[in-house]
Formats: sequence, structure tokens, C-alpha cells
Amino acid sequence: MRPDEFKTHSIDELEQIPSVVRDLIFFVQPKYRIAIDRPGSGNTKNIGAINKISALVNGTGPFADLGEEIFNDYWMYYLTSDMARKAELPKPPYNNLKSYFSFKKIPAEGKPSKLKSTTEDEL
Repeated sequence: MRPDEFKTHSIDELEQIPSVVRDLIFFVQPKYRIAIDRPGSGNTKNIGAINKISALVNGTGPFADLGEEIFNDYWMYYLTSDMARKAELPKPPYNNLKSYFSFKKIPAEGKPSKLKSTTEDEL
């Protein structure tokens, strides 16, 4: 028997109402722990996020080991190609963590030994 989507239920019937959601995992992570180093969409500056459930739940994005300060600096000064042109730059100064560290002249000893790239399959 199909459920009647239009039926009004009382609060007393709450336990009998079929749920459309099952096996829900609720998690909370600070943005820097689940963010990636590229925009989430097209030519905008929206911060992208990792897309594997285990990485989201565990907060193991590329900025997780780098910390919130690096995350904030990276995204505060991130430029899309359009933004760089408007600033009269030939191209954005960086477009991933590797080029960010190079641009900022942060030496290798200042970075985690395993700098994660968002092109890796596990993210």
C-alpha cells in the first residue's frame, strides 16, 4: 500500500509515519577541515568541499593538517581568472595548495610532509 502524501497526521501518530530518510549520519566539522583548494563551482569563488563521506565525517580535507589560518589566508586572497584580469594581473597568483605555498614562499619544512592535493582519488 502506498503512503498517502497528502494525509495530515497528528503528533500521536509520529512513530507510525513512514520516514523518507534512513541511515542518516549527522556530522559537524569546521569548514577548513572539509574544504578543498579549488572553487566548488565554475568561475566563482565558492569554496569547494571534499566529496567522500568518510573524509567529510572525519574532517580530513587538504586544509585539516594545515590549520584554519592557512585556510583563511588561501581563500581570502584566492582569485579566479576573471578577478585576476580585473586586478590587471595576467593570471591568478595561485590555483592550488602547491602553487599557493610557492607564491607565499613557504619553505618545505613549513608544510606537512604529505601535502594533500584535491586531485587525489581519496578526497
